[in-house]
Amino acid sequence: MISPAVAAHAIAVYSRPGDTICDPDCEPGAVVTEAVHAHRHAVGITTDPGRWETARAALTRAKARGARGDGMILDAFPGRESWTGLGPVDLVLTAIGPPDPADPAGPAGDRLRERLAAYRGLLRPGGHLVVIAAYHVGGGMDLASQVAVAGRDTGWRPVQRAVALTAVPYTRDLGTDRPLPQARAYPVHQDVIVFRPDGRRTHHPRPPDPPPTRAALDASPHAAT
Repeated sequence: MISPAVAAHAIAVYSRPGDTICDPDCEPGAVVTEAVHAHRHAVGITTDPGRWETARAALTRAKARGARGDGMILDAFPGRESWTGLGPVDLVLTAIGPPDPADPAGPAGDRLRERLAAYRGLLRPGGHLVVIAAYHVGGGMDLASQVAVAGRDTGWRPVQRAVALTAVPYTRDLGTDRPLPQARAYPVHQDVIVFRPDGRRTHHPRPPDPPPTRAALDASPHAAT
């Protein structure tokens, strides 16, 4: 989950007013609401109906409070043709959380690489991908490093890494269902990894040519005579 403060900082640093910001795994809507408050265009994507409702309600509240940017929440990841009408994305800003225990592949598996590779189809040349990774260590490597490795494998070039220390409010005692008399907050450590598209590598590299057949060798002008 991205805190509003972290989202606002990333948007201010890596985009300009009028740019398009996309969160391709939209949760509560922090990215889209901060984007429209900052005079950006916002696109959130989630296939979960509950997340869609939450993000849409957050975007509606932001507009009602005077946010001047435009925003939308999509319920499916767009293909190349359907995305064309939305225009190029200047900043992809999203969060990646700890692995699901039920998923043996974990965040370092093929699913993470597929996810990061898909983001390349959203971003304009020269844009930025900013990933907020929860602090988690698994398999001897922290999640942020796993994201960086997967990014390199799928044609992204890491250009910056930082740590965001923020506070997330909670309203119940930890480990109980007893509500607190007033909201408290606990510190959260999140890693921020900034990528640019690596023009030297592609998501779908050209496969190597098959070895020449004997007939082709015989027909070559350089074949031995």
